[in-house]
Amino acid sequence: MKIATWNVNGIRAREAQLCEWIARDRPDVVCLQEIKARPDQVPDRCKLADYHAFWHGGGGYSGVSLHLKRELLEAPEFSHPEFDIETRIVQVALGDLVVASVYVPNGGKDYPAKLGFLKSLVAWANSLHAEGRELVVCGDINIAHTDMDVHPKERKPGVIGQRPEERELFDALLAANLVDVVRALDPENPTSSRGGLRGATCGSGTSAGESTTFLRPARSPNVLKRARCSPRSGRAIMHRS
Repeated sequence: MKIATWNVNGIRAREAQLCEWIARDRPDVVCLQEIKARPDQVPDRCKLADYHAFWHGGGGYSGVSLHLKRELLEAPEFSHPEFDIETRIVQVALGDLVVASVYVPNGGKDYPAKLGFLKSLVAWANSLHAEGRELVVCGDINIAHTDMDVHPKERKPGVIGQRPEERELFDALLAANLVDVVRALDPENPTSSRGGLRGATCGSGTSAGESTTFLRPARSPNVLKRARCSPRSGRAIMHRS
């Protein structure tokens, strides 16, 4: 199974690129973040006929979506957990596997709300694990997990996205039986002045706000065992065996 994710930064601005990408890579599951559109504002061209889709947006600066090839499930049940705010998370179950598209608040306008969302995300991940479910989280966590994930010139410990309490919550999320896939595949990848794969991020890597993150179940080492991303766009694809 091919699972793909992309922070599109506005679905209406990425209409052509999205269609080109999907047609080329044909992922089974697509997670999008920061769509910045209500369902009725999504361009018709992006409503792909061979995918079930759930557009979860309010027209503001956030919003997420989740898309499944129709051959995977006849009638998928898309939903969002109770802690969802500002249309920031959507989930779907594929048997015992839950896939979620997540866009964590950056915290600039309401830092306590970001911490609250992250705490709820951790609790939710733990509850799924306790039920015997497996979880794949795709999205923008808006945290530079370690200094390796930040360009040296951008390393500022007091800046939102790099604060100790945020990184501790990222650690807690991983402790909920999850593994940072990209970092696991490339643990020694250094930060450089060039964009590219950087630990938990695909994208520019200069800040926590431009990232694509894959977290897979820790007890399933063969799940999502290959990764690739486009350094320029931040789009990423994982393969689940």
